[in-house]
Amino acid sequence: MLFFFQIQPQEISPPPTANLDRSNDKVYENVTGLVKAVIEMSSKIQPAPPEEYVPMVKEVGLALRTLLATVDETILILPPSTHREIEMAQKLLNSDLAELINKMKLAQQYVMTSLQQEYKKQMLTAAHALAVDAKNLLDVIDQARLKSLGQARPH
Repeated sequence: MLFFFQIQPQEISPPPTANLDRSNDKVYENVTGLVKAVIEMSSKIQPAPPEEYVPMVKEVGLALRTLLATVDETILILPPSTHREIEMAQKLLNSDLAELINKMKLAQQYVMTSLQQEYKKQMLTAAHALAVDAKNLLDVIDQARLKSLGQARPH
């Protein structure tokens, strides 16, 4: 017996960012762009045929690449003591994207089987983790910015 159910995209609602001026903040803009790409993919994945998965995941990947390039430029002006934590957050995002790609391949492989919905759900979970970790990267960079301004870490 097969059961079909709708996959509901998860609400992405991480805590607010640091109270910093966001005008001309490319990292913030690119994190927002990545989250928007994830939300877009999440809203379209349910009815999409498997051949449309790649372009959706590719959009998320391109948004991530843009974000990471911006972080690579930004890290140069931040205190060296903050670089390791930023680099670890970047590695986590790359790992998240690899997980999303892996789940996409499984969803394509098991199309028209009872496992397809489960792998679509796992794609959404991986995409959600990517968006949350992008927000965490922004938080790490914000803390590095505050440190470079000589401000204490707010609690």
